[in-house]
Amino acid sequence: MAVKFNAEGFATTSGEITVYTTDYQGIYSHATTEFVSEGGSLAAGSYLDAPPPGKEGFVVVRAENGWSYQADNRGIYYRTDTGEKVEYLKLGDIPGNLTKIEPLNLPCKWDGENWVVDTTKQAELYANAASRLVDGIDSKAAEIYKYWTRFESEYRERQAAANAFKSAGYQGEVSRYIADFARHAGIDNKTATDLILVQAEGLEKLQMELANQRMRKYEIKAPNLTLDQMQAIYDDIILTMDKLLEAYKNG
Repeated sequence: MAVKFNAEGFATTSGEITVYTTDYQGIYSHATTEFVSEGGSLAAGSYLDAPPPGKEGFVVVRAENGWSYQADNRGIYYRTDTGEKVEYLKLGDIPGNLTKIEPLNLPCKWDGENWVVDTTKQAELYANAASRLVDGIDSKAAEIYKYWTRFESEYRERQAAANAFKSAGYQGEVSRYIADFARHAGIDNKTATDLILVQAEGLEKLQMELANQRMRKYEIKAPNLTLDQMQAIYDDIILTMDKLLEAYKNG
């Protein structure tokens, strides 16, 4: 028996009936069979009249007294004022500050139809990146140099003593810098002297190469470099500095 309803929308008999349901936005979802008890009414979002057929670019929504088409522009957009990616969930026409066109990978701005490079922002971005990377190189060099020169006065005096002893033909009074080093290392004074001088020469070469690597920071300021190229130069400099430090430690 077909379920019948009175003027107030309540069932006058019990039974199953085909209904057309909507989601929380009132958008038509699907048809289903619903059981209605006598004296009861349809579930919220269920309707007896069938919606019109689907239409591309539109959804069918429940209007006050029936169904209607409404433009469906939901999806991913980009704000034309900030380039921010947003998900638009409302029905109807999209706001004028949204576009489907994805911004460029470079600093850019919306010209009303497309994204174009923002040369002012691009220059600022590149300048800030170069400054940050150069500061990083200087800081790394300072850190290594500080480690190398923790006992600089001792190194200088030991080197001076070794030079003096070598100039004297490894004869005469031996500085404690040499004698103590020789005793602790289990070697003679001549060998200790030569080793001190070799180590001093090696440190000077490392310091010179560290200074050379630090000066490479000006490569980052070369014109027409991309951010990736700047970063690659920085990474190579820092890697080389780390190798110099490791060479010193392995000494």
